[in-house]
Amino acid sequence: MELEIKREMDYYMNELERLFKLMFHPPRIDHFPVTKSSMPSFKEILRPWENMMERLEHDVGGSTIVERDQDKYQVIVDVQQFAPEEITVRTDDKCITIEGKHEEKKDQHGYVSRHFVRRYMLPQGYDIGHVKPSLSSDGILTITAPKLALPAPGERIVPIERSKTPAIKAA
Repeated sequence: MELEIKREMDYYMNELERLFKLMFHPPRIDHFPVTKSSMPSFKEILRPWENMMERLEHDVGGSTIVERDQDKYQVIVDVQQFAPEEITVRTDDKCITIEGKHEEKKDQHGYVSRHFVRRYMLPQGYDIGHVKPSLSSDGILTITAPKLALPAPGERIVPIERSKTPAIKAA
């Protein structure tokens, strides 16, 4: 029994020593064959948060994706924890606001209540007046704002508005 304990202790001490050497005396890089794929990029070494910020914009957890393309601006939100009547989509002059709220409910772990509010500033060039929310059967809310329709270039006939009152009053 003591022999087993001694072996385990030796093993862990050797591992600690190896890790200590790696931490304080890292191997020289020229001892290893370096290929382009094995070397991290300059950006990955000095700015690791940039990739993280990119992932946060698309939220890797599947919660929110904001996309712009030529025809529309789209927000996709996972709201499967909420019933359709617990979700509200509002717009104002330049924002889309999504709110989900349910009171305390019993689940397998006890009681839970949830509430979230997400607000997205609609970029210029998209029509806030024609925002369309759509909820899928699996709890994915997709909100679409179409691109503003720009008048066709070139000549056009402008209708004249008629008034029944004179512009110049007789003296």
